[in-house]
Amino acid sequence: MPKIFLISFFIVTLIVQPVYSFAGKVLTLDEAIDIALKKNPLLKSKENEVAASKEEKRAAWGNLLPQINSYGSYSRLSDPIAVTPAKSPSKPPDTFSRSLYRYGVNLKIPVYEGGRLWTRVSIARFSNAISKANLRFTKQDIIANLTNVFNRILFLKSLVKAREETLLALEKVQKDAKTMLSVGRIAPVDLMRIETQVASQKQALIETKEDERRSRETLGFLMGTGPSSLPDTAGILLPPARYPVTDRIDKKLDEIIKHRPDVRKGIEELERARAEVRFAKGYHLPSLDIVGDYGRRAGAGFNGDDTVWSYGLSINFNIFSGGVISARVGEAEARLLSAKNRLDNIKLNAHTELLHAVSLLRSARHRFKVARDIRATAIESFRIENLKYRKGAGTITDSLIAQAEWLSARANELSALYDIHRAIVAYKLAAGIIDRSHP
Repeated sequence: MPKIFLISFFIVTLIVQPVYSFAGKVLTLDEAIDIALKKNPLLKSKENEVAASKEEKRAAWGNLLPQINSYGSYSRLSDPIAVTPAKSPSKPPDTFSRSLYRYGVNLKIPVYEGGRLWTRVSIARFSNAISKANLRFTKQDIIANLTNVFNRILFLKSLVKAREETLLALEKVQKDAKTMLSVGRIAPVDLMRIETQVASQKQALIETKEDERRSRETLGFLMGTGPSSLPDTAGILLPPARYPVTDRIDKKLDEIIKHRPDVRKGIEELERARAEVRFAKGYHLPSLDIVGDYGRRAGAGFNGDDTVWSYGLSINFNIFSGGVISARVGEAEARLLSAKNRLDNIKLNAHTELLHAVSLLRSARHRFKVARDIRATAIESFRIENLKYRKGAGTITDSLIAQAEWLSARANELSALYDIHRAIVAYKLAAGIIDRSHP
């Protein structure tokens, strides 16, 4: 259900937003991230939640200050009452009226409410911290997804280039094969094999280009500019100059994951749950207020108009609530236990994600090294088989097989390189540091 809501939210937001065009503009990764941080609608909604929590905190502080209200009332009574001013210098004849008007201002200064006033401030402060953690979590998630999509576009662009070079080479072989077939140097079946390879390579090139287009649409979606904006990317995918330090990471998991926003959120939720228990228990204690009232009172036609005022102390103490207060305390304590268990689960999940990310990074580095060695071998094999075929010492089948192995090795090397970058992003996301250091 949450996924459906988020997808619907994005679709509606993108419909009402203008579509941006990046025609002729090539974006770097940092530029794409900066645009996403300004325009992504989900990120904006989290920023609005932070602003709302700030207002909640301001309102909680406001409850500590004196409250002044104006009032006005009109009452129609069953029997007339005397409304003669009591402080008249000479007692006039009593004025009776069934209508009674009253207006003025009253004052309330909270003195003590069983600790609920300050606890409400604490709850608002924790809520603000939680909304900030949610904002940072969303920001990190968007940066991670955008970085992976950006790097995938670079990977696919390199793959497109490799497939285009291979197609050009195959088309040259096809042209030479037609010439050799016309003079009887090769059999028709050899030309058929070449043509099949050319057709297969054309189809692979089309699929790779369409994959790149879909990735660019996804990039526009994540940037908040619309999937039709089709931003282009600058740069090429290179082996990282530095890798995250992953040695003996299992001995310092708690130290690393403390930067994660979901862990911070879990800690703040636990503290808020503790404050809510204190708040609920505060209803068992008395409340004390300084109260005051100043206004005027009059009868029908505003006869007997007089100034009235009062001040004093107001104390309230619950004797019996039908179990409502005890139930609220029990509910708050149950939510406190839930928050404790939720935090434990968040930490376990963080440990697992971090260890998995380290494992993926190690695996990707090893796979890239092997793929690079295999590509070097495949290049040499293709060179030899192609030379043998041109001199008549080899077959077109052996040459095509060597060329397919070379192309496969190039694709595997590019894929392994992309997996390295994706594993680095996964590590930084698991460690909670991706928003402070872009991959």
